[in-house]
Formats: sequence, C-alpha cells, structure tokens
Amino acid sequence: MSLAALSMVSVIAVLIAIKLNKINGEYSTLISIGACLFIISYTLARLKDLVTYMEQLLDYIHLDIVYFEIIMKMLGIAYICEFSSCICKDAGYHAVAAQIELAGRVSMIAISVPVLLSVIDMVVMLIGN
Repeated sequence: MSLAALSMVSVIAVLIAIKLNKINGEYSTLISIGACLFIISYTLARLKDLVTYMEQLLDYIHLDIVYFEIIMKMLGIAYICEFSSCICKDAGYHAVAAQIELAGRVSMIAISVPVLLSVIDMVVMLIGN
C-alpha cells in the first residue's frame, strides 16, 4: 500500500469519526483507534525494512549493535507513547496523556544510561592518557 492510499483511508476514517461523534462519541473514538492501528501496521512494515537496511549498514562499518538496539528501543518507546497519548487526548483524558508522555521520557532516559556511561568512560580514558 502506498502512502497516498494510507493517507486517503486515514482522512476517510477521520471524516467518519467526525460524523459519528455527533451521534455517539464512543464510536468516534473506536474509529480513531482503528485508524491508528491501521497506520501502525503500515509503519511497522516500513520499519522492518529500515531495520534490515540499518543492519546491513552496521555490518559494513563495524559498529557495535548495542547502540543501534538502544536507538530502536527509544524510537519504539516514543512511538508507543505518542500513540497512547494521542488516543487519550482524543478521548478527553489530557492528564493521563501527560503521564504517559512523562513515563516515556523517563523510560528513554533509563535505557540511554549505557550510552552515557560509555561516553563518560571514553572521556575519562582520553583525559587519563
């Protein structure tokens, strides 16, 4: 499926959700969630291709795969938190959305600590020599 088709399906889903919002707000939220899940499935298929290309690139330049894995985890956390937060905001739960965003930020900081420690080790090694 092309990005243009995905965009058109998404716009149609939003228009249906707007129309249903006047009749029953719960159905509108369900349509919104369904459209988001449809977009996620498209994005994950594209992300799988990107990961394959990045692994090939890492083989050529001989970098440690740990850093790539951390970046991919951070992207996943960001995407999941953004998705969840937007759904909560769409349903009118802004406080819950803010807490999801905060939890995502804390999680990203927590998984990036190994990278920070390796940078500190490298600086200490350079200064020590």
